[in-house]
Amino acid sequence: MARKPAEQTVHPDEIIRAAAVVFHRQGYHGATMADIAAEVKLTAGSLYHHFPGKEDLLLAVLDRGLAQITHDVRAVVESSDPSPAKLRQIVHIHIHSELEDSIIAAAVIFESRVLLNVPGVRDRYVSQRDTLENLYRRVIDVGIASGDFRAVDVGIFVKTLFGALNWVSVWYRQDGRLTEAEIADEITDTFLAALHTG
Repeated sequence: MARKPAEQTVHPDEIIRAAAVVFHRQGYHGATMADIAAEVKLTAGSLYHHFPGKEDLLLAVLDRGLAQITHDVRAVVESSDPSPAKLRQIVHIHIHSELEDSIIAAAVIFESRVLLNVPGVRDRYVSQRDTLENLYRRVIDVGIASGDFRAVDVGIFVKTLFGALNWVSVWYRQDGRLTEAEIADEITDTFLAALHTG
């Protein structure tokens, strides 16, 4: 199929998703701007019109992966629900977000380390990641303060929870034994048991 000659013929969202597909297939270091342009039938020149470089595209993919989940988790954290209910809700949100677009999730999980070596870009990504992590920490901190949860090392607990949640998109199968919601409940039950005060 012929390449699209004009940069206006493809929406930036299509380019971001194409970049995620290429990063997932080839890895960040193995991917080129030409590969990404080919994925959306653009010329390389048109792609550079939208995104100056590969780092910018990776950051856009990561932005896409983190922005919506952060918005949804913040709404739960700022609600008046008790901490155990909040934890269950944010686990469901996290897993749904991953499975709704597993290609974007895979890029966030596997390619984010690349940005840690890119000055400026690294700071922006780390800030976004930390914003999301701190929302989870607030749920655990408040639960400990209220007596709903036992005292734990909150930083280690949340990083362990993130590890478990982020890996779901790797092994989940639509035709598997458990549904998305059942998996979210199983994971929540496991971590709530770890926080049990009895």
